[in-house]
Amino acid sequence: MIERGAIVVRGIQFQASHGASAEERRGTRRFEVNLEIEARDPIVKGGATDRLADTVDYLEICTLVIRVGTEATCHLVETVARRILDAVCDRHLGSQVIVEVHKLDPPCPGAPHSCGVRLVGRKDPLP
Repeated sequence: MIERGAIVVRGIQFQASHGASAEERRGTRRFEVNLEIEARDPIVKGGATDRLADTVDYLEICTLVIRVGTEATCHLVETVARRILDAVCDRHLGSQVIVEVHKLDPPCPGAPHSCGVRLVGRKDPLP
């Protein structure tokens, strides 16, 4: 019996103009998103039926993340992560969602590979 499971999508990349400074927002930078959707019922059902319609579709998730990540410019990575989290939670009501958004090669001393944020959320269906 499966008690818990998650759909995991790592390394979704897109180019966008997010940044705290006007200079950062003038050009584009690369961003990377890691996502987990803890969705027991779709994972169990999809595993039993072997039908894409019965589980979480990776293509749909990647398309949603890229659309949300590129449709509007934000000053903070936190805002980008929140918008992605809200969109995925709206699509998968009742599932716990973990979103990590990383700005790759940020303009920081020490040349970090990335800087980012992780958010965890859930939106329960209306009673």
